[in-house]
Amino acid sequence: MKSNMRRLIIDKLLTEKGYVAFEEFELLLKVSAPTIKRDLQYMRDELHAPIRYSRAHNGYYYASGALQTSEERKLRIGKGGKAMPAKGNDTTRPNIIASRLAKKQWYSSEELFVLTSTYDLLGALEVDRSSALATELPPLRSRVLGLFTLGGTTPRELMRRVRVVERRVVFQEPATFETIGCALCEKRRVRISYYSWRTDEHSTREISPMRLVHYRNRWYVDAFCHLTQQLKTFQIENIESAEILTTSVKRMVLDDVARELDAGYGIFHGKEIKTARLHFDGRAAHYVLREAWHPKQRVQQLDDGSLMLLVPYSDPTEIVGEILRWGARVEVLEPQELRDQVSSEAERIAALYKESTKAGSRD
Repeated sequence: MKSNMRRLIIDKLLTEKGYVAFEEFELLLKVSAPTIKRDLQYMRDELHAPIRYSRAHNGYYYASGALQTSEERKLRIGKGGKAMPAKGNDTTRPNIIASRLAKKQWYSSEELFVLTSTYDLLGALEVDRSSALATELPPLRSRVLGLFTLGGTTPRELMRRVRVVERRVVFQEPATFETIGCALCEKRRVRISYYSWRTDEHSTREISPMRLVHYRNRWYVDAFCHLTQQLKTFQIENIESAEILTTSVKRMVLDDVARELDAGYGIFHGKEIKTARLHFDGRAAHYVLREAWHPKQRVQQLDDGSLMLLVPYSDPTEIVGEILRWGARVEVLEPQELRDQVSSEAERIAALYKESTKAGSRD
């Protein structure tokens, strides 16, 4: 039975019987319980049907009071299962969907980005038949598709004409990812073997997982390290092995964890928070305005069209690379330490290319 027909039957039952038990819907509609729940939710959200549930009567009903007090709920299900004005004085009961379109004909850039990205990501996840969400993904993706109601075209046609380009590659994390996730939920400590690419060292340590963080297409775990007695961030793919222990995690307030670890730019942390003062020329300014380096960054647009960006950071590892990405379009004004680091790295890059040029000329 098609969804439109089911909604017509639901409306008829609620209108004629007053209270309808969920079991009665199942008996007449002959579909699964999740499908009926989605139909009821659709009628509430999209058609503004004032459907309520009464524990006393163990059934669903139309709230008559809501119909009398709210214009947005003066709707019934019309032909084809679409929203129509309720019978009566139709001139004072506008079609809410039509009035919505009159107010807003198109999505905001944020809405379109989020909806399209969500639909595409659910589709990518749906391919994995081993997913724990395998049975829930198709209806969820259909629900997202059903939100594309603006523009005067069908959702599927609209999806063909909107494209979000993501350059990242989906990376399958090692089995330690699930181990860390389970320990996080169970609030248990974990013994890990960890490789640090920065020091090229292997170590064994006990950690108390606090939260998982996805950053630049990689997963990390913020945890209290019992070896160093401080909060640290560990890259999941560098955890070579993980064993959940019976010991409970160290108790910490998540707000305190966030204050310590989220203060500076990037995923690397340090005790002292500094502020990078970066000057971008006019050609780069337009693009920098669309980038978020840090939630607490400050931007100053200058009269000559250039831009001043102030970014808090503690560890220079990532911010040096991000600055170099802009080449000669950006200059580090402060602090001098960061300016020297960027300058030294730029000199090493230039020397590398000079050596390559000399080698090529000798050949």
